[in-house]
Formats: sequence, C-alpha cells, structure tokens
Amino acid sequence: MVDTHMKEANLKRSDEDYAMIENSTISCYDDHTRLYDTYQFAVVPGYREMLDIVAKTAARYLSMQPKILDLGCGTGNASMSILREMPSASIFLLDGSEKMICAASEKIASLNPGAILGSRVADLFRENWSEELDHEGYDCIVSTLVLEHLPFDRYKAVIRECFRILKQGGWLLASEGYSEEGSDMQEWFFQEIEERRMKLDLELSDFVAQLRNEKEMHYYTTKARKMEWWEDTGFQHINVLWQYLCLALMAGQKEI
Repeated sequence: MVDTHMKEANLKRSDEDYAMIENSTISCYDDHTRLYDTYQFAVVPGYREMLDIVAKTAARYLSMQPKILDLGCGTGNASMSILREMPSASIFLLDGSEKMICAASEKIASLNPGAILGSRVADLFRENWSEELDHEGYDCIVSTLVLEHLPFDRYKAVIRECFRILKQGGWLLASEGYSEEGSDMQEWFFQEIEERRMKLDLELSDFVAQLRNEKEMHYYTTKARKMEWWEDTGFQHINVLWQYLCLALMAGQKEI
C-alpha cells in the first residue's frame, strides 16, 4: 500500500497507463468475487460499521423513495445496508466487474427484487462511464472503498461527473482510505488486517491477500485535500461523518 500524498500531480497518463491500472484492479475483483464478502467482513477493520453508517446517513438525509447510484457496487453490500434501512429506495448498480454486478444483483433480488433500477458495467477510468445513466439524476451517489483506487486526476474528473448527475440537493457519500502526515493510522490499520487474516482459513486468506497486493492500486491523500477537491467541484456541507483509523466516510451535498 503506497502513500501517494506527495504525488498529486500524477503526471499526465496515457490511455495505455489507465488501461493497465484499470485492468489490474478490476481483474483483482473478478478473480475473488466469490470470496469477497467472506474476506471483507472478517478482515477489513470497521467494514460492517461503515456500511451501517452509510445506511443511516442515507436514511437521515434522503427522501423516503430515493433514487441511488451505487458507484463501484461490488457485491452490493452498501446497497443491501441501505435497503434494510430504506426498503423503498431504488438502486442503480455500476461497477467495472461484471461478476461483481451479477453477485450484487442476485443478493439484492433476494431481499428486495423491485429495488434494482438497472445496472451497467463501466470503468471509472474511462470518460464515458456515466453514459446510459438516468438523465433525470440521482438523489444520492454512494461509493464505498472505490474512489481510493483512482489516480488523482481521474478522481477529480469522477467527482465532477458525480456532481453533474446528482439532482439539486443530492448527496455524495463516499468512504475511502486516507493518509495523514505524521500519523501511523495506516500502519495500525494494516496491522489489524494481518491479525484478522490469521483467524481465517489461511489458504483462502492468503489467496485474496496476495491477489490484492499484486493487483490492487491505491492513491491515498489527506481528508483535508479531498474536501478541498469536493468544495472546488461545488459540493456544500462537506463533512467527515465517521472514521476508523485511516478509513473514513465523507458526505457532500449539491446545492438546492
């Protein structure tokens, strides 16, 4: 895991560079879709609590029948948490991995089959990721442990597009990993991961951990810096609503 706080410039990347990063991260999740939930819930510190806070935040700030885009939906855990809190919500699933979308769709259909608005396989590394989404906009965009995989120039482009497709008064809720200068929170976080991994089936745990170490790309910076990027985009009422070590949930609203 590399702290890229000092690499905000990211230099100019070619399409080939993006394709390499994109394919590496997406293939990582394609390769362990079946094991994703087992690993996440058992190994990632604060993961279940993070999902609960996302759901409670959505229930507090959104109308009773919100239209939500799950950006980088994975196996649908954030959407499932929201639907347990708000059964009347409608969800559109978007992810770079078709296998993940299939897993999410099956899971959500078992809980609330009418909740899925639609789905799309799309890569956030591509400029056209938001094509075919509802032009009337969304009340909320939820993204859990996704945006941290984007180089900073792509990150800024994606949140600009999120701002555009949100309805007036809509919310962006994003949980990500962060790095803070002079803090050992990341080291502490990854130590906890290792301790939790040892309590799992080691063959399963080693497979997922090695896959992520080899293929996953992360781009960390401070919460303050990302809050500035959100503010520059036009988001208001930006706050960090929850944090566990280096993992935090940030919320921002498009002006009403």
